[in-house]
Amino acid sequence: MTDSYFSPSWYRVAGLKPRLRSHVEIHRHHYRGELWYVLEDHSSGKFQRFTPTANLIIGLMNGRRTVQEIWDVARARLGEDAPTQDEVIRLLSQLHSVDALQSDVIPDTSELVKRSKKRKQAKRFQNLKSPLFVRFHILDPERFLNRFEWLARPFFSWFGAVIWLAAVGFAVFLAALHWPELTENLTDRILAPSNLLILWLTFPILKAFHEFGHGFAVKTKGGEVHDMGIMLLVFTPIPYVDASASSAFREKRERVVVGAAGMAVELFLAALAMMVWVSAEPGPVRSVAYNVIFIAGVSSILFNGNPLLRYDAYYILSDLIEIPNLGTRGTKYIVYLLQRYLLGIKDAEEPMAARGEKAWFVIYS
Repeated sequence: MTDSYFSPSWYRVAGLKPRLRSHVEIHRHHYRGELWYVLEDHSSGKFQRFTPTANLIIGLMNGRRTVQEIWDVARARLGEDAPTQDEVIRLLSQLHSVDALQSDVIPDTSELVKRSKKRKQAKRFQNLKSPLFVRFHILDPERFLNRFEWLARPFFSWFGAVIWLAAVGFAVFLAALHWPELTENLTDRILAPSNLLILWLTFPILKAFHEFGHGFAVKTKGGEVHDMGIMLLVFTPIPYVDASASSAFREKRERVVVGAAGMAVELFLAALAMMVWVSAEPGPVRSVAYNVIFIAGVSSILFNGNPLLRYDAYYILSDLIEIPNLGTRGTKYIVYLLQRYLLGIKDAEEPMAARGEKAWFVIYS
């Protein structure tokens, strides 16, 4: 063994007896043909991804074994592939930093309270730093979603898919027939003073349906949703639902369904609005229908359907190609390439990547 296999700081952690907290759960996932383990923290809603080697170490943390004993078992099982002491220390530090560990030495209650306060302060600071993009938690929608899940479930079946395709297909046909009238003076009609109030009132209502689409999609796949509130986007109130529980779903198809549910709901509403707009006489009803078509149809595709923006299509793409945090990791990889090959920094740390991920990092970034 080389000297790097050992760490001068090992004595600080060797006697600890760590174990995972009760609010932490681990899920098996396959990304790009490789096995990974996703750690879900139910208290914070955060997720972290670990290799099988790291999961072996985590699985040995039962509150009775010391870190030294855990490392000894890992060395016996993994041989030359066993992690170094520094790697074990970094893993412990990572788990401890997100409040996933408890032991006979690490302070629990007082430190958790301090970290909870720091997280709340960080959220408040983020709101102050980005006053045009502020979130306010309002309620836990879990009971509401559980109560009405039976109404939403048929829409997430093959029957629902057929109805959706028929409605959207017919709406596209109507749009083609009425295209000149539909697009005539589009900008002037949308930005007309008499229309702006309708637009401002319609937008958050449609986005509420969009977010409930995500929420019910999570419920139909067995997940939980505990955060719903209002997001002020340039001082316009927009509902939001935290559907991050879908990150724990083992099948990428289920994660894609959750990601696409919001757009699917909006496009269905846009299709219904198209039918109303075609048949209605000029007046308030037709004006509202036109705004629904514009918001739920056109703008939904341009923004939520654009994978270069951090909206629905971005997460759908990440799930389809099985690369979590594509944008952030892609940026880090580009920074590494610039440091290593442009600036000549030989000790620049290369970000971890599975097979085939680096090409996507370059393409996306």
